[in-house]
Amino acid sequence: MSAVIAPRHDGTVADLEAAMRAHVGRHAEKIPDWDAFPASRGFPELDRAQMRFIGAGGSPKVGDPDTLPANHFTMSMVHQPVGKYAVLHAHEIEEAFLVLSGVLTATWQYDGEIIEAKLGPKDMVLHMTDRPHGFRNDGYEPVLVSIMLGKGRPEMPRYLFHPKTHGSELSARYGADPEHTHRLDFHSDDPRHREFARHVVRYSQQRPQWNDAGFARLVYIGAGGAPAGTYRKDLIRLPQGRGVRSYVRDVEDAYLVLEGVVTVGWEEDGRTVEQRLGPKDVMLNPAGRRHWFRNDGFADAEFMMVVGTPKPEDVRFVGTVPA
Repeated sequence: MSAVIAPRHDGTVADLEAAMRAHVGRHAEKIPDWDAFPASRGFPELDRAQMRFIGAGGSPKVGDPDTLPANHFTMSMVHQPVGKYAVLHAHEIEEAFLVLSGVLTATWQYDGEIIEAKLGPKDMVLHMTDRPHGFRNDGYEPVLVSIMLGKGRPEMPRYLFHPKTHGSELSARYGADPEHTHRLDFHSDDPRHREFARHVVRYSQQRPQWNDAGFARLVYIGAGGAPAGTYRKDLIRLPQGRGVRSYVRDVEDAYLVLEGVVTVGWEEDGRTVEQRLGPKDVMLNPAGRRHWFRNDGFADAEFMMVVGTPKPEDVRFVGTVPA
């Protein structure tokens, strides 16, 4: 995990290098936690594993020393085997699911009626505050999903239907009979379908917005995507050889690499250090930290950029000239 640094090798650079390493989450180094959710113990139909990157997410394991500090949002990944489900629950803040692999069935409940949406790779759903929801894997391969909660230390979920209290069969149906379960209709006039549809983002349907700095973005949370609550989220397409000059925010931002390799740099008092991130690696850039990103790999890169505010982008990115 050695950093690429400027030629100087004094103590200040070493300190900056150590601080930057402490804000990187490497996917390959994560150990899946199959006991992250105590409420699922003893119910094999609820089996899933969590990998924590920023904060503990919906798990009570807030003391994990290998987790990056959370402020305005958490970020984890959940591996869900085929045939498993998560019970109907709600949070006091919004929760985003970004599918990384497989096909996830996401459900919302409206007064005993269930609406379901199937999400493929790079599709996202933003669950509204206090909206009862669940998810399951009806596919033929495991699902890997990135999950974000809009608070550094969220409260534990509020469960509505759990096999411990309502039995396995009813809980697996999220409390609804088959005739009260419906597929999400993006063209429906039903206000419930319209509301759910506004919170689903299809990768294939988002139009790229090209920045003068030479990269493109697809809006996932914010104007043009799902309505922002406590943070924004964009998918960045960074062509090979492109990058941006250093910038700074008054809130944190984070990068989750989806494809390719992204080089991230930090700057302090004229000294610089860098880390290279591969697929599913995470970089957390604290508020006030001057930083940049660049693609010096051999292929275009894609990464999610999450910003700890719902306000519109106020950074004027300046591109770097390809070498």
